[in-house]
Amino acid sequence: MAEKLIFPSKRDTWIVLLSWIGAAIEVAVGLLLLTSTAPWAIKWLVPAACLAGAAFMLWVLYGTYYAFSGDTLVIRCGPFRIKVPVAEIEAVTPTRNPLSSPACSLDRLLIRYRQGKRRLMVSPLDQNGFLTALVSRGPHLSRSGLEVVRKRGA
Repeated sequence: MAEKLIFPSKRDTWIVLLSWIGAAIEVAVGLLLLTSTAPWAIKWLVPAACLAGAAFMLWVLYGTYYAFSGDTLVIRCGPFRIKVPVAEIEAVTPTRNPLSSPACSLDRLLIRYRQGKRRLMVSPLDQNGFLTALVSRGPHLSRSGLEVVRKRGA
């Protein structure tokens, strides 16, 4: 069986704080509703949804990582999983694009794959190790600093 390398996501302090504040607000609202005299549905179902929302936020925050399993890059973000065959990766470039992506930091790498038609951003804590692992699994790729490109003719 091929070795599995795991790279946790880098977490910006402000993202961690916002996630924890959001989760705390969800829990506080849920607890306030539990102590209220509201109807049964509001008293029990809404707090359950609030607690589930808080758990989901923290799952995404602490359950985001990137793993190489054989010749596949597996991206986990809480309950979501994306599999990208290394052979389909065209290029990787640094970015600070704030659009939604399975990354807990704005210190990101933009991955273009499937002939440049698909893109996603990741934020491995160890960018150098991540790129080294990627290039070692993709003989069609070459690296220069934090950029990876498809070799000509490959």
